Amino acid sequence: SPYTRFKENGMKRHLIIICLAAALCIVLSACTKPIENVRSYENVSEIPAESTDASLAEKTDDSSAQAQSGHVEKTLSSGVKVDADVYVPESMQKSALAEMRGQGQLIDYEELKSLFCSGKTITEEGEEPWEMVTPGAMEAVGKYVSTQDGDYLQRICGNTFYYMTERDIQDIEDLTIYETGKNLDFASIEETDKTIRDIAEKLNIAVGKGVCYTIDTSSQPHYVFQYEILVNGMPLAMFDGGSYSGDAYVPGTYMTAVVDADGIRHYDASYVLEELESGESKKVLTLDEALQAVDDKYNSVIMEGEYFIDDIQMAYTPVQTEETGIVRLIPVWYFQTTHQILLPDKSGTGEIMLPQDGYILINALDGTELLHSNGEI
Repeated sequence: SPYTRFKENGMKRHLIIICLAAALCIVLSACTKPIENVRSYENVSEIPAESTDASLAEKTDDSSAQAQSGHVEKTLSSGVKVDADVYVPESMQKSALAEMRGQGQLIDYEELKSLFCSGKTITEEGEEPWEMVTPGAMEAVGKYVSTQDGDYLQRICGNTFYYMTERDIQDIEDLTIYETGKNLDFASIEETDKTIRDIAEKLNIAVGKGVCYTIDTSSQPHYVFQYEILVNGMPLAMFDGGSYSGDAYVPGTYMTAVVDADGIRHYDASYVLEELESGESKKVLTLDEALQAVDDKYNSVIMEGEYFIDDIQMAYTPVQTEETGIVRLIPVWYFQTTHQILLPDKSGTGEIMLPQDGYILINALDGTELLHSNGEI
């Protein structure tokens, strides 16, 4: 589920870079299974995402494979079994899309302090060196502030930030059952969604659709919201990415907010990017064409065990370039995979089924595969 992924990466999703960069003292659990089922947005007020420049993509008719967000169940010639929900964002339901050139978008540190720390007694404020490893990283600095109330705010590399309060504790392992659309007494989902979006707007962060979880069984009832982050109206991947320059780990990005009766208790954006320029629009691979590329990949190897595809999505993913802070933004088809293989058990007298999760990224413009370091074929 989205929240399981969110939980596994730690409440501070953006802190993946901490683990990669300096192994600092903020807790972050290992990255595992990608976000699933992010198509469920009906529980959040339907505020339209930003419109897309007509020069970036051409609208297609509803019969196009790009417009089909639904479910696919089939077996590929390689033997891979596909039983997956398909999510294609409305802004990407086009017959043609363009690769973009992007960079980090600077998040105003003083505005962050004004929004989250205004009127509070600051006990510590400073900055520290930070390795520039996230997409669009703009500066090798992390700026932070702590308050007497136990709040902590940090902006990292210019385009990443997180805010947490002392009461920011999550103990829910799986939030799928909480996607109920139920309103809490202190505020409705619609009201809370507007509050969160207003903060994003003040920070100049463009967000698209989101999903809301209503935690009404906690001693502190609260909402958990997650939102797509947009670049030129197009959603950045919430799933993890890759590169063409060899095995590379690129974290996905999204905005998260947790709100209870006392207000915002957690707010973060993994990283924020902006468009510099767009290339020429090109025909987008249909889902069938993208699945053919996956099928060809599996047909090229000796397969052992069973292989499954259980989630399919489209989004723009950043690919690092040799230019500091500059990324390629490429539309991709994402296929979440599960490999089940029988291995000897500890006793050596029997076997145990071991599932291995992974993912495949296919460039939606040319059918090439993006490589990554976590997960295997």
